[in-house]
Amino acid sequence: MSSLLLPTVYLGGCIAAMSAFSYVYRRATSMTSFEAWFPINEQKEEYIALLNCEPAVPEFHLRAALLRRAMEAVRRLVQVQQEKPALQQLLKTGSIGEDLWREFSAAEQEITAELQEIAMEANSFKENWGQTIFSTAAQMLEHEKQKQMQTDMKIMLETEANRKKLEDEREAKESKENEIKEQEKRLREAKRAEEELLKMEEQEKKASKKK
Repeated sequence: MSSLLLPTVYLGGCIAAMSAFSYVYRRATSMTSFEAWFPINEQKEEYIALLNCEPAVPEFHLRAALLRRAMEAVRRLVQVQQEKPALQQLLKTGSIGEDLWREFSAAEQEITAELQEIAMEANSFKENWGQTIFSTAAQMLEHEKQKQMQTDMKIMLETEANRKKLEDEREAKESKENEIKEQEKRLREAKRAEEELLKMEEQEKKASKKK
């Protein structure tokens, strides 16, 4: 079992790596130097807006918003870590320019600063929360990922079930139509045989009258 599993895992890893490289190459070659690597961080903007609300919002709202901000920071960090090796390879081969690499490096530094700022904010709510907020955020991201995978799997199964249902209905319809055609064919053959029999009997009657 393990001898079959290892090549499968290796192949899956190779496919994932090639897919990531392809994605980064298309992304990098389509970007211009003035484009930000990531879109506006809406979770960060939301947290800052809540923090500056008048009157002040309850602390649990702020903590929840900070956790969502941490989740986005972890998501971006993972993306940067995944894209960096491919970009380094593209830079070595001259497929991308130094300006794009600087853009990526700036995004990387921005994420590092964001992580530090989130940790400081977390510690302001609860001592040492800054040491655990990112692990909590990573677990929540994984939970969301698993939930999305389950949703996608459910949709896929429902789609396959609908396809199978339509295929079964089509086959049943074709079978019914073929059965009707076969019955009609047998009726025509029976009628033709009956006509032939009547014709033969008529010929025999005529022959007997001549005698």
